[in-house]
Amino acid sequence: MLSARDIYERVSAHLLKQRAVSEDENGSCRLRSAHGRKCAIGSLVSDEVYHPDIEGVGISYYRHAQDGVLLRALYASNVNAYDPGIVELLCELEQVHDDAAVEQWPHLLTALGKRHAFI
Repeated sequence: MLSARDIYERVSAHLLKQRAVSEDENGSCRLRSAHGRKCAIGSLVSDEVYHPDIEGVGISYYRHAQDGVLLRALYASNVNAYDPGIVELLCELEQVHDDAAVEQWPHLLTALGKRHAFI
């Protein structure tokens, strides 16, 4: 399984390279968009595991859920989303993607990394 640091580094690198939100035509965030973009969480789901059925429910929904299609997809992608600490990190990363302007991402990701002692 990926460590929290590995998850942070992978998602940060992905978002900073992509520099665009993954969303549908209505502006709703998506794990994967029609334009080939991936959100913070979508970047962790392997291509072999991804299926459109896992779209529609953000990771924050799973803070208190015991199971679900997104948790299973992440687990199959080497991300232990059954670990509450990992889910909290994923929620923070999702929030950067979903709620902040792309121009704010570098600063917010750095602050998140420092808060978790990854950098």
